[in-house]
Amino acid sequence: MQFKPAMNYNLKERSAKEWVDYTIECGFEYMEVSALSLPEDAAQKDEIIQYAKSKGLNMSIHSPFRKNNIIDTDEENRKLSIAQAKETIDLAAKHNLISVTFHPGRLSSEEESTEEKWEQLLKTVAEIAEYAKEKEVYIGIENMEKRPFELVYTIADLNRFAEIGADNPYFGVTLDFAHFSSHGILKPDLSELKLPIHNVHLSQGLNGKLHVPLTVENGMVDVKSVCEVLKDYGYDALVVFEVTGDFAECKRILEETMLLV
Repeated sequence: MQFKPAMNYNLKERSAKEWVDYTIECGFEYMEVSALSLPEDAAQKDEIIQYAKSKGLNMSIHSPFRKNNIIDTDEENRKLSIAQAKETIDLAAKHNLISVTFHPGRLSSEEESTEEKWEQLLKTVAEIAEYAKEKEVYIGIENMEKRPFELVYTIADLNRFAEIGADNPYFGVTLDFAHFSSHGILKPDLSELKLPIHNVHLSQGLNGKLHVPLTVENGMVDVKSVCEVLKDYGYDALVVFEVTGDFAECKRILEETMLLV
């Protein structure tokens, strides 16, 4: 079994093509692109993705997040969030990308009924999952970090979507181990998971801060435990480093740890 280390891509310090070149220089063959970091112009999006693929870089894509909320009480933002998730699926289908990751919806205020929003969430995710199935695109719903108004945190929460995946092999999960650690879940039991894993996000958590490099000492995420649970599960796909630096060092740490389990 061999995981596939991948960099995450944003536009904070380099142009899109520079990020592609840098990713390859660091020894990666895989990259996860945030849809938020791509140009709005469709032709420019196509150009960046085609450039990456021409360099032999395989890509997955993360649907827009931040203000996006697929069950927002603001009807305009709810519809826009769903539309953008579907647009991301369209882009993945067009370029034959590996997978799409998307965030679950969340409460808009503490006054809202959790169970009512869960009902809406299940219906909305079923709609997005069906769209992905029609486009033959693998899509993973992500477990979220500990913060107000989120609904999907644990394996048990992810399993509430299991019925959606019963007849849809394209629907699964993206597991974020830094998010798990924010809840004190340091070694989740993947034997309980009822959906396939389409993607994994790996970074370090430290003093409430997430998505820092694996080189940080005294972090909450035990890379060896992550490798163990993924190996026991039989996972053999992307492990995306959602970090702000030290990508090559994160890759080295993962690959060395893999040899120990």
